[in-house]
Amino acid sequence: MLVKLEERLHLDASAHDIWKLLRDTPRLTGLLPGVESVAVLDEPGAEAYVATVNDKIGPFKVTMKLQVRVTEALEPTILKASLKGADSLSQNRMTGFLQVALSPEDLGTEMHFEASVEILGKLATLGAVPMRRRTTQLFGEFARNIQGQFGQLPQGQFAKESS
Repeated sequence: MLVKLEERLHLDASAHDIWKLLRDTPRLTGLLPGVESVAVLDEPGAEAYVATVNDKIGPFKVTMKLQVRVTEALEPTILKASLKGADSLSQNRMTGFLQVALSPEDLGTEMHFEASVEILGKLATLGAVPMRRRTTQLFGEFARNIQGQFGQLPQGQFAKESS
């Protein structure tokens, strides 16, 4: 099952300040819901991490190890990464990519977030609607956490799902 997410978030901060947050791995991962731990992978010539992520979706409580590789970083506008991972029994697997683009606006910066993730295994049996709903909830929490970093109050809904 393929889950796509596209979100736009206005932040009352400069692209430079947001970029510093995006590139500060310990600070950023503290804002991501469900991330238990992150460690740098020792891969010469690559920026890569392994993350342990926990979540409950429907009746399933899932812990996955995800490998995240930064594939492009153009300061302070574009950050792209690929991800892949599985739970310890390989009953649930995922692969995909994400991209964050920063665009200056009159009063701050727009963060445009896109992700496309293929989910295989037991989680996929839940179907698209619960997976999209949970993804939207997680992004909403992440967005509120980022806004809090720049001293602003959360605003409205964040979700604009695509299939």
